[in-house]
Amino acid sequence: MTESSLHRSLKSRVTEELANEGYEVFSEPIFPPTSLMAWCRYRPDLLAVRARAGREDFVMVECETRPSTRRMNSKNFRSVQLQSKIHLECNLKRILVVPRGKLRVLDSRFRLLWEIWIASDASFQKFPPASSSLPN
Repeated sequence: MTESSLHRSLKSRVTEELANEGYEVFSEPIFPPTSLMAWCRYRPDLLAVRARAGREDFVMVECETRPSTRRMNSKNFRSVQLQSKIHLECNLKRILVVPRGKLRVLDSRFRLLWEIWIASDASFQKFPPASSSLPN
């Protein structure tokens, strides 16, 4: 199956955004680029890595031009494991990118695990995971 121009465009725009935040971005990596991460039968659209003093940040990105709950559940994204190191804080963030008007077809439970980026013509409207916005 070939990649649509909209999908390529979303990946390109997200790559640029993450690179501006200091991440090194890998497109559709077959294997994780670091031994701190492992997954089984999964390949994210983009994987971004940023290392800073005492901290390593990872971002998995799925760009869905026609999102569906069935397709998202089939991606096996829950198989991703992150191995922490002593004296190194590791953080994993999941970003789901969808075109404007397409989010309503997804089960709202995805908002608990994923940061949602809604793509418009020039920018992204960003929503943190719903679990991070709950009061303590």
